[in-house]
Amino acid sequence: MIGHPAELSYTKHHLWVRMDKEAHTAVVGITEELVEQLAEIFGIDMPMVGDELDMDTFCIHLHLKNRIHHLRSPLTGRVTEINRDVLDSASLLHLSAYKNWLYRMEYDDPDEVHLLMSGDQYSRFLDHL
Repeated sequence: MIGHPAELSYTKHHLWVRMDKEAHTAVVGITEELVEQLAEIFGIDMPMVGDELDMDTFCIHLHLKNRIHHLRSPLTGRVTEINRDVLDSASLLHLSAYKNWLYRMEYDDPDEVHLLMSGDQYSRFLDHL
């Protein structure tokens, strides 16, 4: 089993979220499990700075060899920064999924944070897939 960083929260769609609850900001990335499942990621489409996202709406599109894998926003809010390095070279996700984040956002609803899983909960979730 891969260890899941305890300071992160997780979604059932294999995204991780690092939150600053006082500032209502979050950094969003994809988990190592998803990177391993998808094999090679050739490209990525991400939201733009200023985009308003709703929790669970599609906002990230990973380009694979024969298809596109769509991912949902883990929280409702506004995109404040995208990781240009990952946008320019999606292969960075294969080097370190937990270091190479996708985007930063300001989130609107602190109650949504409670819908995310802890590292232990995410590990148990994976055990039941």
